Amino acid sequence: MNKIDILLATYNGSQYLPEQLDSILNQSYGNINVIIRDDGSSDNTVMIIKEYEQKDNRVKLLNDNLGNLGFVRNFEELMKNSTSEYLMFSDQDDIWYNNKVETSYTRIKAIEEINGKSCPILVHTNSRIMNYETRTKSLFISNYAKKSSFENSFFNFFVQGSTILINKSLKREALPFSKEVYLHDRYLHLIAEFVGVRSYIDKPTMDYRQHSNNEIGSRGTNIIKRLIFDRYFNQEDKILFNYLHNCYKNKIQNSKIEKINIFFNIINTNSSRFKRMYWCLKNEIPMSFKKKVFLIIKG
Repeated sequence: MNKIDILLATYNGSQYLPEQLDSILNQSYGNINVIIRDDGSSDNTVMIIKEYEQKDNRVKLLNDNLGNLGFVRNFEELMKNSTSEYLMFSDQDDIWYNNKVETSYTRIKAIEEINGKSCPILVHTNSRIMNYETRTKSLFISNYAKKSSFENSFFNFFVQGSTILINKSLKREALPFSKEVYLHDRYLHLIAEFVGVRSYIDKPTMDYRQHSNNEIGSRGTNIIKRLIFDRYFNQEDKILFNYLHNCYKNKIQNSKIEKINIFFNIINTNSSRFKRMYWCLKNEIPMSFKKKVFLIIKG
């Protein structure tokens, strides 16, 4: 069995961290390391990590004296410190199901049997959003994740970072992060779409605890609006997409290049709104009705 590094970024997570660490350390697939980097917590988070470090030699707290980096660069530093063949990503306030690691590992090994280890591969799963106050749950992923077409990733954000497993080949493609990277999961997702394989497992493998202290939870029930609807209108995403296109233009399949050109026609603000909508409809680019209306109204 291959060693898997689980990369955990923390910041003031003492209320939720013990339950998350317990769920990781009790996985059915036990050949793991849990590498943690704290981003300058002012509560008891570091003390809790050190207690787990004493109890279980699979837990390692990084001490790099780099200070507060923000969650994106925090994950970049964690990736730099990973030495295993496979990497998973964890938030501090999730609860992993017992077979989460095993489920994703089984899938990525099957893909490598077909594509080889040199192929950058990303596996992701569904999850359940758990309202921490009401204890009600709902599925996270939209139907877009179930579609394998390359263009499906253009305007739809459906890969949740804490469900991701990647291989070392994708890690090599990703490091170091460029300044254009504003979300690590979106970045890894697009690399897999451009030059590798993205594979989705349509079942939840964890609970995402939605509460007032986490980034998504603080926006209440607008999680899908933020992650799926607003993403098209995020200038940072357009910059990231353009950066990856320039990086991989000599490696991308011709069929994907044609679709990327369509994407750039759609987001070209120098063209009229209706011309851009024409490109979208003509080429059947996956986009919600709300996005299409917004494209006409705001351009």
